[in-house]
Amino acid sequence: MKRILVDDAKCLACHSCEIACAVAHSDSKTLYGAISEKPPLRSGLHVEPGGKGRGFPLGCRHCQDPQCVRACVTKALHSHNDGVVHYNKSLCLGCQMCIIACPFGTIEENISTEAFSVSKCDLCDGSAEPSCVTACPTQALIFEDADLHSKSKRRKYLVELSTSSEQ
Repeated sequence: MKRILVDDAKCLACHSCEIACAVAHSDSKTLYGAISEKPPLRSGLHVEPGGKGRGFPLGCRHCQDPQCVRACVTKALHSHNDGVVHYNKSLCLGCQMCIIACPFGTIEENISTEAFSVSKCDLCDGSAEPSCVTACPTQALIFEDADLHSKSKRRKYLVELSTSSEQ
């Protein structure tokens, strides 16, 4: 399954990913329209500040064994065969157990809505590439199969290691 991977050395904490996510999940699908929507939109991911003008985008990890899904008594959070953890607002009771259960702290409460709801990454539900990845100006976000990404990084490292040891 493809995942959003982060190259933290490239993240400038510009928040373009958060804005793109909020716009993609708005009714208008435009920045101007999204700003004026009520209730105000929340992004499904957030950028945690780091040192020296850097940051780290955090979004739902769509875990293999999602603790948030286990904790949700109404099945408002549910995992499909595609591995994506989906959220159904109409089933949510507002117990906040998903927020407590998430080991990464990526599920957040929407405090600006009348009824309780949460915001979390949904990988832009079936689009070819999530809007946050497309919007990232430094390509710090990558949408790729984690195993393939890991394999290519290992190969690159081994090639660099072998060429440096020959010198």
